Amino acid sequence: MSASVRPSIPRPSIAKASAPPPPPREKMATLDLEDDDIVGIAVAPIVKKSSAPPPPPSIRSAPPPPPSHVAPKASVAPPASVAPVSFPPASIPAPIGAAPMAMPSIPPPAPVANVFRLSVTDPTDVVFEGMYGLAFAKSTGEAAEMCAETLAKALGARAVVIHRHDLSSRELRAIGAHGDGDFDIIGSAETSEDDLVASAVICNQKSVTMKFDGELPAVAPKRLRHVGAPRTVVAAPAMSWGRCLAIVEVIDADERYAARVADSATYVAEQLARFLLTQAA
Repeated sequence: MSASVRPSIPRPSIAKASAPPPPPREKMATLDLEDDDIVGIAVAPIVKKSSAPPPPPSIRSAPPPPPSHVAPKASVAPPASVAPVSFPPASIPAPIGAAPMAMPSIPPPAPVANVFRLSVTDPTDVVFEGMYGLAFAKSTGEAAEMCAETLAKALGARAVVIHRHDLSSRELRAIGAHGDGDFDIIGSAETSEDDLVASAVICNQKSVTMKFDGELPAVAPKRLRHVGAPRTVVAAPAMSWGRCLAIVEVIDADERYAARVADSATYVAEQLARFLLTQAA
């Protein structure tokens, strides 16, 4: 039996799309030239310029200077051996004794006295200057004399008296005084309770100003009679912890300083109180 042959199945074929034909080119009319019409032109070759910079200009070098007519140095052979040269030691000259120069003698300056200059309006500077030396006083009497002298000269007072107040016996004792006239009240003592001026100062614990017209009252202290009939008395206490240690009295100060008398006496009393505390310590 013969093998059967299966017939082949026809397969569809895909036909490739044909490209469209190119468009027809436009033909230009050609010009036919004769040989006589062609003219030959010589074409010059194009030369590219180099970008390199031009060479620098040549510089002529100056000719060398003529040789100087210097004789050549003669070469000298060193000696075979040179003996060392020894010099004698230098002698130091002896010092010449000169006579001492005579110095001119200058006399010492003359001592300058401490002159108090009064101010027409304000004696405060004079008071401050005079009280500066209170810290150098060596005793209570010296300090009292310094306070009395300072106030008398600064305020132009007729007299200034400094009293020490004894707290236990209530007694006033004059320890310093300065002023015009011949009076000696240093060491005199009076009771503070019966004293017209002292009792007012101790009671008020501040400065007191009293003015007298004519004769002194009967209760006036005796010291005022020794000084003379005063017109004005300004007294200030030297206070410490509420206790009166001393009293400063200014008698008949210059009327030009009437507004400064109480302040000046108070300042001096404060400085005196500090000194007394320092002495007691």
